Amino acid sequence: MVQIGNFHVGAADALKPPVLSTGEVYILWDMLVSRYDAIMITQTYQNLAHDPEFRMVLTQGLGRMLEKQVDKLEAELDRYMITLPPRPPKSVNYEAQSGVFRDEFLFRRVFTSIQDFLDHHIWAIRVTVINDPLRQMFIQFAIDEVEVFDDLCKYGKVKGWLSIPPMSN
Repeated sequence: MVQIGNFHVGAADALKPPVLSTGEVYILWDMLVSRYDAIMITQTYQNLAHDPEFRMVLTQGLGRMLEKQVDKLEAELDRYMITLPPRPPKSVNYEAQSGVFRDEFLFRRVFTSIQDFLDHHIWAIRVTVINDPLRQMFIQFAIDEVEVFDDLCKYGKVKGWLSIPPMSN
């Protein structure tokens, strides 16, 4: 029997189950918890945002990346028979038109969160050395995050919401 990563050729009785280190188990679980939190925060910001275009950006972030990554992470945890953390509510909806939170502030919170997630993805990649397919999934997550970050930089500049430090001469 030949085994390369999680791909097996040969007799089924010689199969070894996929292997995870304890650190990789923690990373999977932690990445899922942090994605659950990001979804709840993004849904909250959708309720607080005034600008319809900004609401659309938040909605795209949920569908384009967060929810897809949650599905992949849940599937991986199921595959390794790791208990899933408690799932948050499907949606966070409430009337929040007080005007206390400006869209620019909400944008900056999203922007900072994405910067933090870039570090989180790199940490996950660095620590995931045993399970090659898992590391590849984290690499793809990081690529997705970089693309969203790039789009958000462009959007923030157009809106004038990106805090740009003074330029030197």
